[in-house]
Amino acid sequence: MSHPDAFSLRRDFMLGKASAPIYALEDAAALSRCACAVAIGAFDGVHRGHRHLIDQMVADAHERGVAAIAVTFDPDPDTVVSAAPAPKLTLVADRLRLLASSGVDAVCVVPFDSALASLDHDAFFTRVLLPVLDIRSVHVGSNFRLGYRGASDVNAIRDWARGRGIEVFGHELVCDDGDVVSATRIRSLISSGSMEMAAAELGRTYAVRGRVARGRGEGHKMGFPTANVVIDSSILAPQEGVYAGFACLGEEAWPAAINVGLPPTFKGVPGSAKLEANIVGFSADIYERDIALSFTKQLRRSRPFDSLDELIATVEGNIQDVRDLYGEGRYDLRA
Repeated sequence: MSHPDAFSLRRDFMLGKASAPIYALEDAAALSRCACAVAIGAFDGVHRGHRHLIDQMVADAHERGVAAIAVTFDPDPDTVVSAAPAPKLTLVADRLRLLASSGVDAVCVVPFDSALASLDHDAFFTRVLLPVLDIRSVHVGSNFRLGYRGASDVNAIRDWARGRGIEVFGHELVCDDGDVVSATRIRSLISSGSMEMAAAELGRTYAVRGRVARGRGEGHKMGFPTANVVIDSSILAPQEGVYAGFACLGEEAWPAAINVGLPPTFKGVPGSAKLEANIVGFSADIYERDIALSFTKQLRRSRPFDSLDELIATVEGNIQDVRDLYGEGRYDLRA
């Protein structure tokens, strides 16, 4: 695997500068009911399928000579309407940053709650969006559903819009080797440790953000100190195992060997971490700092060891695997 450049790492860590303003719905008066085309969705992960939809909307907006606006929700509707919400691929802040750098002119964030979930498409557009946006076209996926129990599909929205001079597009979903690119499929790939396949469908390496906390301290005793990373409970962690990847601290990235899941050898030890990173070539104190971890490939599945010596030898081998892939130097993300 070749060493990444600064641009690809910035993309993986979602560090690209937002080029479009982000408006909460209550602040969307700044849009002055501008004429626009809109793409509507939860957009968890802002994956290749989402970006294709947004690209189609942006092209349509340019052809019409109107603004291109991505309309999304906070929180993700699934967390409100589902008894068992799916884990998320992106924090809200990352999702909005990705949308704002996708080529749109603005992002409009609609607060989602049970009252909004009960609205049909007529009420959603007339009460929520049309007071702030002069919509000329609507772009959604062909499987898009809106309203109570998803009663409003693309055809229902199209019938409603026809008499209002609004054109509705239900775009065919993007496929990868015959499988639809979707957040659900990407979650399945990540949950099985298939990080390269997940990256192909995301359009970037999967990454999570968290904060460094104090762990059990066993890694330091064994000669390879680790960062114990706590992430939001709503965010999906990969399958338990050890991964090659990178750790991002501010504007720097470092190669890392990352353990996901409670290490079987230390399951009963207080302070055992569910996400630990050995940052190769790095030794500074980073407790309480924000950090992001990317997962490029799975090195091995999680397993117990017969002895501490076997564990140490295996971990050292994993760290060497990361060195062989990426070296142990700092990557300057400002380059």
